[in-house]
Amino acid sequence: MSFNPLKDKAAREYLIKENAGMQFSHNIAEQIGGQLKAGFTLLDLYEDTNGFGRLHELNIKTYVATKSVKV
Repeated sequence: MSFNPLKDKAAREYLIKENAGMQFSHNIAEQIGGQLKAGFTLLDLYEDTNGFGRLHELNIKTYVATKSVKV
């Protein structure tokens, strides 16, 4: 799920009020598609859970990392 507080005034104001910092997330198309469009070659992909809580208990992957090189 994509999240950009710079494009959502209410979210931005909430994060500032709560002193939570600016946090961003990208969907797979944004993350991998952006790398490919920028001329990177995808070498590997890694998924993992956050290590605790209900999503972890259900083995729902919440993190994705890519290994890419610029060609």
